Order: sequence, then C-alpha cells, then structure tokens
Amino acid sequence: MLFGVSTLCFSKGNIFVEGKDKLPIKAQNFINYSFGAERIVYVKESRSIFLRKKFLAVFSNGMKIEFDSRGNWVDIKFVKDGLPNNIVSQKILDYLKENYVSAFILELEKMSRNMLRVLLSNKRELYFNQFGDRVFIDV
Repeated sequence: MLFGVSTLCFSKGNIFVEGKDKLPIKAQNFINYSFGAERIVYVKESRSIFLRKKFLAVFSNGMKIEFDSRGNWVDIKFVKDGLPNNIVSQKILDYLKENYVSAFILELEKMSRNMLRVLLSNKRELYFNQFGDRVFIDV
C-alpha cells in the first residue's frame, strides 16, 4: 500500500503538446531523418515515479515512437506499412529478407542496450543482440 501512495505522490502526470519542437533535439533529428514526411498529431510528455521524462510522438498515420529523456528511441510501433529500412541494421534486414520474405516490421523495441525485439507482420517476435545476431524467436 505504501508503494501505491508514493507512486501517486511522485507522478507528475501527462502533458500533451503539439509539434515535434517539444521533443529533445536528438529525437527531432531522428524523426526528420527517418520520417520527415510524416505529420505528428501530438506529443505526450510523462514522468516516471523517479521523475524521468519520457516522450511519446503520435503520427497521423498511426505510428507511435517513444523516446527517453535524452531523445533516444525506445519503442517504435507502426500500424500500416512497416518501418523504413534505415532504422534497422543491414544484418537484421538481411536475416529477415532471407527467412521472412513476405513479412514486414511492425514494431521495434529496445529491451536493453544489448537486446532488440522485432515484431513482424506475421506476429513472430524475434530478438537480436547488439551485433544483429538473432538470439531468440518467440512463436
């Protein structure tokens, strides 16, 4: 019960703002480079119980990108046509091209500094290490 009370006391809530200029510069640069043509509908800024900022950029095409306080992407979810190939390493792209020809990437999530989770359109979850080697498949 005490933990629940402290969560409420330290939570700052969500702040909804318009425009990518409210994101950290690193996040803005990432969006401009990888998704320059896409329009951001809103940005949500939130803080954890430890007062760490997180940002969520929601795009008009349904895509959502979560960033940490420094502007590093943490999670990318795309609803329609998959993610641009320039976000994923060539080694991972080659593996997917060879083993999952008709599938495309729906979501990328950095599980840690050394682990990347890839959700494909065929609902397969693949896990890759920092070198682009597949280490696990969740079927």
